[in-house]
Amino acid sequence: MHFNGYLAAFRLNFKIELRSIWLQAVIVAIPLIIIPFMLPSYRDSLRAQGHLGANGSEQALPGFAILFSMFSLQLVLQLFFQEHEWHTWDRMRASAVSLLELVMAKLSVSFMVQVIQVALVMLIGSALYHYRPNGSVLALAAVCLATSIVLTLFGLLLYIFSSSQNMAMSFNNILGMLLAGMGGALSPVSGFPDWAQKLAKGSPIYWAMDAVGKINFKHAGMAEVWPDLRILLAFLVALALLATVLFKRGVQRKE
Repeated sequence: MHFNGYLAAFRLNFKIELRSIWLQAVIVAIPLIIIPFMLPSYRDSLRAQGHLGANGSEQALPGFAILFSMFSLQLVLQLFFQEHEWHTWDRMRASAVSLLELVMAKLSVSFMVQVIQVALVMLIGSALYHYRPNGSVLALAAVCLATSIVLTLFGLLLYIFSSSQNMAMSFNNILGMLLAGMGGALSPVSGFPDWAQKLAKGSPIYWAMDAVGKINFKHAGMAEVWPDLRILLAFLVALALLATVLFKRGVQRKE
C-alpha cells in the first residue's frame, strides 16, 4: 500500500463526509438529550448493586455513546454503497489507487468520525452530568478506541453481506440494537437472567461495558482492563480476517 494513494482516497472520502456533518451533529446531540431522562433509573439500579455514590451517568454516558456509535455505522455503508450508486466504483478501481488503499481510506474516515462522536458525547456528557470515572482515563480511551475499530469492521461486514444499502441499513439498526442491548449498553448485564448474562458475552459491547464498569467503580487501569481489551482485539482480528476473505465476493454481487 502506497501512502500517497491512501491519502488521496482519504481526503476524497473525508470531503464527502463533511457534506453530512449535520447528521453527525444529531448523532452526538440525541444521546445527550436522552441521558437526563434515564439518569434516575440508572442511579437507582447502580446503587442497588452496591455503588452507593453512583449518579447514573456511569451507565448512561458510555452506554449511549456506544449505542449511537453503532447507529453511525451507516457512514461505512454510505461510503461504500455510494460508489455503486454513483457508478464510480469502477473508475476508482481503474485509478492509481489500489483496492487496499481505497478500502482503508473509507474505513479510516468512518473510524475517525466514530472516535470524534464518542469523544464529544463523553466530554460534553461529563461536563453536563458529572461523570467522573475513578480509574484510568487512558484505559477508558483505549477501550473506546478498540470498540470503535471493532464497530467499523462490523460495518464493513454489513456492506459485504448486504445486496443493497437499504438492506444494510436495516441490518445495522436491528443488529446494532441487539448487540448493544445484550451487551449491557442499555442496562447493566448484572440485572439480566443467568442465561442472558451468558449470552451477553457473545457481544463485543459486553466486554467494552465490562471494562468501563471496572474503570468507573474499581479504580481500574490498563492492567485491569487488559482481559477485556484482549477479547475486543480478538473480535477485531476475527472480523478483519472474515472481511478480507469475503470482500471481493461481496463487491462482485453488487456489480
